[in-house]
Amino acid sequence: MTNAINTTQLVGKKESVVDEVLLLNPNQTPLVNLLGFKQPVTNTTHVWYEDQTFAVKTKVTALAAIEATELTVADVEPFVVDAIVQIEEELVQVTAINTSAKKITVVRGYAGTTASAIAKDAEIEFLYVRGEEGADIPKSRYKPRQRVENYTQIFMESVEVTGTAESVSQYGVDGLYNYEKAKKQLEVALQLEKSLINGVKFDDGTVRHLGGLRNFIKTNVTDAGKVAISIKMLTDMVQTVFEKGGLAGGGQYAFIVSAHQKRAISDLQGDKIRITQAENSRGQVVDHLVTDFGQFPIVMNDNVKSNEIFFIDINRTAIKPLNDRGFHHIPAAVTGDRQRGFIVGEYTLEFKQESAHGRIKNLA
Repeated sequence: MTNAINTTQLVGKKESVVDEVLLLNPNQTPLVNLLGFKQPVTNTTHVWYEDQTFAVKTKVTALAAIEATELTVADVEPFVVDAIVQIEEELVQVTAINTSAKKITVVRGYAGTTASAIAKDAEIEFLYVRGEEGADIPKSRYKPRQRVENYTQIFMESVEVTGTAESVSQYGVDGLYNYEKAKKQLEVALQLEKSLINGVKFDDGTVRHLGGLRNFIKTNVTDAGKVAISIKMLTDMVQTVFEKGGLAGGGQYAFIVSAHQKRAISDLQGDKIRITQAENSRGQVVDHLVTDFGQFPIVMNDNVKSNEIFFIDINRTAIKPLNDRGFHHIPAAVTGDRQRGFIVGEYTLEFKQESAHGRIKNLA
């Protein structure tokens, strides 16, 4: 007879509960349900790098007369010397760029187009570089990749049940410890859900918080000014993301809304809202908004503020555990007539190309 310790005698044996977390009621953790869990990260600071193309549009920030050859613009990034750009129906040729002053020197009325006064805030768009037969190789431009990071965050809840409580029969409860453990799984999942939306990136060397959707989205933020949501407002957000290259690069987009905004959207034009359909992965019920840019699901989430709506690309959004620290249960050592343990997991949010997502805030 062997005296070797077998696995049933081990204390602190890790038990994965990730699958159980994903089977929680999707109405309680809609974002976790929608995204699921992806491949692990390997460090408490998760870093990724993003490529960006050069901007092609900006605005003229000061009125320019017909004869003006120097234009002040909001951003000189779209321009190179000998670029041909368009303002309304006029083409102009860029001959010099003053980066610090945000000014470009131009030849007006290029290629026989008609010069006209340029209004403040007029859009100016890069078209192409003027090609000349036999010209030297043009000076190249390089835009370095951007470093983006987020931190992992620990989510933990404990379970403790006395031996007597475990032994007493209770109606509808088959094992009190497992029943309480299931409740704690929901609690940590809800903490993760709230952090994915509301979290602010923070690290003081001991405590780390992950940055959530609101923390990341900076480019495409529309302030509704306490006006009620409208089909136009939703479609404008989709168009804004499209013009930033989001939809053009593919994606799987969805509106994430509060119960209040879900009702407001449901009261809008009926022909724009499709009947409820089942999300085919884990049974989540959604509506769909039909726009000129496609059809997008509307996912209700009680963890979103009542006055905001998110428009996110699921393919660019990922919940990732730290190595093997996906949600798991660990029994604690027995120190008395009670059973103890805890649920713990450590996760981060990978949120790629924030300009490919959007947010509407300050809604009625």
